[in-house]
Amino acid sequence: MKIYIYLLIFFILISCSEEIEIETSLPSTPEDLIQHTSEFQKEVIEVTDGVHMAIGFALANAMMVEGEDSNIIIDTTGTVETAREVKDIFQSINPNPISTIIYTHNHGDHVYGASVFAEDSDPEIYAHSSTEKYISRVIGILRPIISSRSGKMFGNVLPNEEVENNGIGPFLEIGKDGRTPGLLYPNKVFEDKLEFEVSGIKVVLYHAPGETNDQLFVWLPDKKALFPGDNFYKTFPNLYTIRGTPYRDLAGWVNSIDMMRYLEPEHLIPSHTRPISGKEEIYKTLTTYRDGIQYVHDQTIRMMNLGMGPDEIAEKISLPKHLGDSPFLKEFYGSPEWSARNVFSGYLGWFDGNPSTLKPLPRMEEANNIIGLAGGWEKLFSIAEESFKKEQYQWSLQLTDYLLLTKPNNKETNILRQSCLQALGERESNPNSRYFYLSSAALLDENYKQNDLLAPTQESINKYPIEAMLEILKVSVVPEKSIEKDIQLLFHFTDTGKKFSLFLRKGVLEIQPFEVAGSSVQVLAKEEDMKAVLTGLKSLPISLVTGSIKVNGSKSDLLSLFSSCLSEKDVCIIFLNTFYPG
Repeated sequence: MKIYIYLLIFFILISCSEEIEIETSLPSTPEDLIQHTSEFQKEVIEVTDGVHMAIGFALANAMMVEGEDSNIIIDTTGTVETAREVKDIFQSINPNPISTIIYTHNHGDHVYGASVFAEDSDPEIYAHSSTEKYISRVIGILRPIISSRSGKMFGNVLPNEEVENNGIGPFLEIGKDGRTPGLLYPNKVFEDKLEFEVSGIKVVLYHAPGETNDQLFVWLPDKKALFPGDNFYKTFPNLYTIRGTPYRDLAGWVNSIDMMRYLEPEHLIPSHTRPISGKEEIYKTLTTYRDGIQYVHDQTIRMMNLGMGPDEIAEKISLPKHLGDSPFLKEFYGSPEWSARNVFSGYLGWFDGNPSTLKPLPRMEEANNIIGLAGGWEKLFSIAEESFKKEQYQWSLQLTDYLLLTKPNNKETNILRQSCLQALGERESNPNSRYFYLSSAALLDENYKQNDLLAPTQESINKYPIEAMLEILKVSVVPEKSIEKDIQLLFHFTDTGKKFSLFLRKGVLEIQPFEVAGSSVQVLAKEEDMKAVLTGLKSLPISLVTGSIKVNGSKSDLLSLFSSCLSEKDVCIIFLNTFYPG
């Protein structure tokens, strides 16, 4: 009984004591971002005997492990052109054929150079069992919005000279300078752990969820070399990416790093940033890295349990000095603030617990009320303008939201908003937020000509499943055009034998991967011809005239589906070959 009394007294004393203010590190500056560029000096490094890393060629590194009579490639960069450059250097080091390719995860900057590394051989391609699913989702239902946000985040819409680096690599080469993807799907998959030997090299693959659910790391026990994929790099990790992503499990990420730590590697060879050698140094660095992740996770949960909402938590969260001062936790990619918001929504969803946010006023009504409080639109504009002059850029930017809601495309407001975005971006050292601000500013200039991204080609779209493309049709239905429609079609792809039943039913499109009796209209085509129509490479009416797409029954239902029920923008999928990582 006494122990419980002592514990009670202890907690009372703790609760009455003053909190100690935790010292945090100073934020990085744009000058720090410039200095960070040295991390990506373009070179091929021999990390240990027979293990080579190509860094600085693209956003992601590619690695080669020399075997007795063949070589292993770990990650392939993100385009055919980049992969060619790296492969030529690797082959000058060791001309043996490539027998094995390993994908650490599904992101395009790691897998879209694979065709080059496989062109002289027929390698086995290893990945987690879920990787193929995630690769196929790259052209999925969120494609337009993710592409738009990713282009801003990586600065792909900006002139090359305005992109200093991307935090984890020099630049995103996908969609840059006419470069093209070369995808190959994995043909060797596993669930939790896989051990094998190739050309005298013992290889162990561990499933290690973190930045992606399909993430793995590669362990070469004889060389004491570990390849962590994207679960470790020299910057605070992207525990949440502002382009938008499913929940990234921070606790699982920590567990994955712990698996790596306790293998006691002597060489750590990440897929981004430079390698580290030395068992003690690696253990210390990985410990700091996982502690940074766990700190954000645990402190966010603590503040959630105290009743704080995501805005308040994001305002308060910051790494203590001993973590924040680590060069491996500087905010050149991820952010504790973004991460805390991700943790909150991952555990509790969108509702912040404040009853006033359960059913907030419509944004237009809120804008009109704010304008009224300010004394009219002109008065609010004047306040926003004055705030900008006082260097209150964020406040001025937020006020332009209200101004543009009520007067869309107002020239003066757009100029002010552009100025706010430019000022905020120039002050940011985190490349993701920096380029998002600067890109958003640039796109407000009607005379601005952004970098061209790659247009779809027949060759590129043929690599992707027709299932993924058809799924996009579901979320492209325009209710106003289809609420009175009732259409049933059967798509029969003559080259693969696949059949899909489509039911447009009063604003909802159902698609089943089999034939359902009752359809009086059958659409016959090769997959490549339908893919060309879905991506805007070919016109549906012209395809019907030329006979590349045939219809048994009335053509009007098919034309109605594409012309009346779906907008042209929705049907002609924005299929830019920009397969974003991170």
